[in-house]
Amino acid sequence: MKKRFMLGIFSLFLILLVTGCNQEEEPGNNIKKTESFFNEKDKEKAIGMIEDLNEKLILFENETNEAISKGEIDVGNNEVFRQKVDNMSENIVIQPFLKKFPKSLISERGVLKVTYTSKSTDDCTFGNCSYDSIVVPTLEFNEEEWEMYSSEEFEITELILSNVVMSYLNKPDGESTNIRFVKGASDEIFFSFNPIIKSLNFNLKEWDEEFQSIKSNVPESEIEAEEEDFKQEVEEVLAKYPPLQ
Repeated sequence: MKKRFMLGIFSLFLILLVTGCNQEEEPGNNIKKTESFFNEKDKEKAIGMIEDLNEKLILFENETNEAISKGEIDVGNNEVFRQKVDNMSENIVIQPFLKKFPKSLISERGVLKVTYTSKSTDDCTFGNCSYDSIVVPTLEFNEEEWEMYSSEEFEITELILSNVVMSYLNKPDGESTNIRFVKGASDEIFFSFNPIIKSLNFNLKEWDEEFQSIKSNVPESEIEAEEEDFKQEVEEVLAKYPPLQ
């Protein structure tokens, strides 16, 4: 009797073990709360980067609008206006930020630009506006809203600050977004996505989804070649970053 009981328990254990091994992970299961890969120091540094960037963006908006009001920026020629404003964003935001956080923003084709909106109280004539000011969006976030996404295919992990709201002072409704980071081999932190800075961005989850969709979207004979092409495109993006964890 005892022997039969033990055999029954052992059989039940084997069934549960096999069932557990055969279960497939549902999409999105790679998203998890930050527990081990990114530590508290990483999150503190990431928050510090965002706050420092916000401060520089406010300074950029104020100094640019002051220059406009003093007539130091030509508001009649839109192309010249954009060039002058972009130069100010480079000097006030981008370069000081990179000096404090080296390589934290990766440029695409050597270009890093701040997102802003040019404002005009007059009607635009023939597509040329006489701008009065610029408005820079701000980022509102909860320091506790962290997630982590790991890509087994590309062997990279992203730290995600979720439920971020990007808003303008003159608009009541903000845009829901997130801010994402990756970690270098030497534990440095880089932006993989920042909604305010036009830079080289990527999204690990979207890469994974697109890679998985190849199997169902192309003929079987072309799957391997398509996967290799996609991996090469990903590698070209990642090659612009220092080695990542």
